[in-house]
Amino acid sequence: MAHTGRELLEEIRAVREGRTAGSRVQRSLVSVGRDRVGGIWEQAQAGANAGRSTKSKLGTCPASPWRAVADSFGLSGAAAYPNVSVGAWWMATLSGDYRDWRQAYVSTLDYAFYFEYNIDQAGNDRTNRELELLWDMPDLGADLQTRRLHMACEMAYFDTKRRNEARQRDSWTTGSYTWTYSDRDDWRDSKASDSGIFGHYLSFDEGIPGRDDMMLTGLVNDWSDIGADLRHEESGQSVLAMTRGSIVQEDLLDAYERTVWMMNAQLRPTAYTKDSRYSAAALTAATCVWQMCNHRQDVWRYYALAPDLCRAATGRDLYAAAQLADSYTSTLTPVAPPAQGRITVPRRPLPYDLRVAGVRYSGEYEVHEALADGVETGVLPKAMFEYGLVLPLLLRDGRISPERFLRHMDLTYCDHFAQVVSSGYRSGFSADYHTAVVGLVWEQWWQGIWFAVGAGSLIEAQPGVVAADRSH
Repeated sequence: MAHTGRELLEEIRAVREGRTAGSRVQRSLVSVGRDRVGGIWEQAQAGANAGRSTKSKLGTCPASPWRAVADSFGLSGAAAYPNVSVGAWWMATLSGDYRDWRQAYVSTLDYAFYFEYNIDQAGNDRTNRELELLWDMPDLGADLQTRRLHMACEMAYFDTKRRNEARQRDSWTTGSYTWTYSDRDDWRDSKASDSGIFGHYLSFDEGIPGRDDMMLTGLVNDWSDIGADLRHEESGQSVLAMTRGSIVQEDLLDAYERTVWMMNAQLRPTAYTKDSRYSAAALTAATCVWQMCNHRQDVWRYYALAPDLCRAATGRDLYAAAQLADSYTSTLTPVAPPAQGRITVPRRPLPYDLRVAGVRYSGEYEVHEALADGVETGVLPKAMFEYGLVLPLLLRDGRISPERFLRHMDLTYCDHFAQVVSSGYRSGFSADYHTAVVGLVWEQWWQGIWFAVGAGSLIEAQPGVVAADRSH
């Protein structure tokens, strides 16, 4: 996978330098429809976003609940950045690769990745040397040595990517171009390399399902980055790879539908996680939790621009279950899934009662019973359910204004960070906690929330500079 990814990066570099037209990868002008999604893109092109972007910016959380969590875990420096700490110390642990000290080593590998990826903003020579000492613990077993080698392969991929991007730092782009791929499996393996979780690969299912799941953790992340990736002409934008360069609403709905099919393939027909996909489902869900509780991506601003599009997504078949090859031909043409692959979600009402800006909202939503069980038993904080599902659905249903919604999300995202991290450790990252988190995130996808996020993100599809979302 890493080898394929680096080969494709080199071809992208050759295309950018005008040495080839590209055979496996092509630079493509995006197709735009006369529809709701196209309207958001046109607003961006007209300057509605005023140059704003948060992608790849490390944000801090000054609120006291987050500071208390950081202090209780002894987090400082780069480790105390919320998106780093949630990624390395919560997301990695939710995967359940081990139930002993080795899980801490896997988390250290993830931290090494986050630190390396953000070294231009968070690093110095001393911390780099300290990290190398953590990385090179003596007398590791073969399994941990293999995981370390996997992460080194992934870092080699990102090193190639960022060196190539550095050569393009002054290249202007219009927010109209993306990268498309000739071969489905080439793209899948390159996206797996671009997903940031190679330290967990041994915990994934063997063969094609494992490769698909590695890709999927990156794909779910890319839904919130569509617009920013057009602005920066990101070579690893997987949603636009699936649509073959189209942001026509129906094409994006095809891609959303198939993203959910692949997520559902990690579940049993009863909508609980398959044993062989436990780590994959955990990391797929955790990626979405990571996105919605930090300002690296402006997911709730994007969502507030297009909550009406949830209905368009829920009009599709979001309960089929299929692997990538059952969803797309080898040239990434969408196809219907096998008839036998379906899930049935066991749902029941879960009450909510919260205040936003002094106004009380109460009622109930039908949700996966694992989420309801988790909230009612206290395994999952009710506030996580309200932040991640109730408030977005209230906005979708017109019961709260976009302004009130956004102000509340901005005021409480640090609290949400604290709830996420502390709840994981309080529950011991148990199987019940895992199923509650999976239930919460999958409900978001089944309710079309991430389609609205993706559509709203197109407000960032404005002229910019290649790979200018970070320093080099």
